[in-house]
Amino acid sequence: MELLGIGYPAIICRDMAQSVEFYEKLGMTRLYAEPNRDDAESVQALLHAGGGSFLLLVGPTHEGVNIAEASPGVGAMQYLALRVSAAFMDEAYARLARAGLQASEEIRRGYERLVFLEDPNGVLVALVAWAAEPPAGAPPAAALARAVALRDAEGSPFVEAAHLRRAVAEEG
Repeated sequence: MELLGIGYPAIICRDMAQSVEFYEKLGMTRLYAEPNRDDAESVQALLHAGGGSFLLLVGPTHEGVNIAEASPGVGAMQYLALRVSAAFMDEAYARLARAGLQASEEIRRGYERLVFLEDPNGVLVALVAWAAEPPAGAPPAAALARAVALRDAEGSPFVEAAHLRRAVAEEG
């Protein structure tokens, strides 16, 4: 398997606005925030940390929701996302099985294709490929920022594969 890099750690936070502000003060740029597709009581925000590095924050939608008490809790990493190519993802399940690794079936969620597995310590690992790859040498954050602009223009709550495909096509 050839990794393209670490996609992002997904960190559970107590207060989304406070957490975003903290990481912005460290120099990160918020690319988008949207509802969490897996939990209606939480939202997620993707921040660009420079180069091809990102951070995903997952937090409650409103006061009174306390995801801090749920396992794994505030400050914990929900999972580690590792970027892989679309070509690898096309064969991921079979290739991982041949390597003796148990993994989930592929999940398509917005502009991402994901396969989950656990490391020997119980850390959840997500292999992530994008629905479309930016042209060689083009910064991934720029393509994603353009996809967010397309999403916003449509009034959609989520960044979808079609947004990213259009953004990449405009760059190419």
